[in-house]
Amino acid sequence: MARQSAPQKQIITTRQIVIVLAIFMLSVFAFKYAQNVLRIRAAQNTLAELGLAVEDVKAQQAAADASLVNGLSPAALDVFAKQEMGWVKDGEEVYVNLAPAQATDDANDLSPEEEHTPEQGEANTPNWRLWLALVWD
Repeated sequence: MARQSAPQKQIITTRQIVIVLAIFMLSVFAFKYAQNVLRIRAAQNTLAELGLAVEDVKAQQAAADASLVNGLSPAALDVFAKQEMGWVKDGEEVYVNLAPAQATDDANDLSPEEEHTPEQGEANTPNWRLWLALVWD
């Protein structure tokens, strides 16, 4: 009786390799597909935000156009010229309300005789030196 050797078992079969590669390919496909879906959703959100921004700009443009049309009317020009620019039409009289001048205590105390008279040294000093003394002191 001779000994028969048992057939050796293969560690990895071809069928197992094909199955592993198929699973790997499917997972790569699913990952890439999910990335594309997320990019599309982000682009749609950006598009919606830009659409709202466009609507805001259109509303601002319509308001600017309306103010331009209203601003070209003679009545609106008169109001702008008078209130903003301070212009007056020919023949109009302008009255300006002035607040009464408030007297200070020092001004009331001085009589014309007591007004400041230059000292002997100041009388001979040129004006530019007095100015410099005011600035630097």
